[in-house]
Amino acid sequence: MTTKYYSILENNQLILPWSKDYEAAQKKIQGDKKAELATLTESSLNVDTLDSNNEITVYTQDLLEDFMDRQKNGSYYLDNAFFLIDDFDKRFEFKDSRYLRIIYLVAALSQKNSVTQKINWMLNFAAIFNNVDEIKDLVSSYGLKEWSDFDYKFMEELLKDPIVGPTWEKRRVTLHFSSIRYQQYFEAAQILQDVHELLNMTSGKIDLDRLQNEHSLELLHMSYELIKFFPDKKD
Repeated sequence: MTTKYYSILENNQLILPWSKDYEAAQKKIQGDKKAELATLTESSLNVDTLDSNNEITVYTQDLLEDFMDRQKNGSYYLDNAFFLIDDFDKRFEFKDSRYLRIIYLVAALSQKNSVTQKINWMLNFAAIFNNVDEIKDLVSSYGLKEWSDFDYKFMEELLKDPIVGPTWEKRRVTLHFSSIRYQQYFEAAQILQDVHELLNMTSGKIDLDRLQNEHSLELLHMSYELIKFFPDKKD
């Protein structure tokens, strides 16, 4: 059995004791943009002795201002995010700003994982809408090419509940498909589940153990910042 512990690294120093409870680390990340999440995964069940069975990983937190600054250097994912924000504002009458947080999180994870442009569109549509026919209309409206029947069947699967990542009591299972195409769809499903988990930051019920994509653990502070910039009540 493997066990994961959480702490906070700041100025190359651990400032919180290792704990299986990540609540203290999560709160520190929200309030301190210099805080970095540190995780320790060990299989010996002895956190005081670090050996070859232990693995420490540090997740530097992305800041919203830095992410937005990357637009200056050009980014397909950010360009697409800004396009969708402008178009959705005209096309739909959303009652809250949740869709804005979704678009930014999808852009960030799409960029970090270098997903294809089609997968980026899929993630945005599946995270915001819950009707495949509505998604088909948007695909047609935007003139998106190369969407197949398989893609729409995949979208139907993405929209099924529950849209949450699994919990693990033992070692996580990593799947790799022989087809790169199917591997991309599998990773897209994981990213979508992570986006929904990161959105739970509004209620403080985010479960770090459910996050499946390593890059998602770098977006905890940004998720908190997005709530401040785009609260549920839309102006």
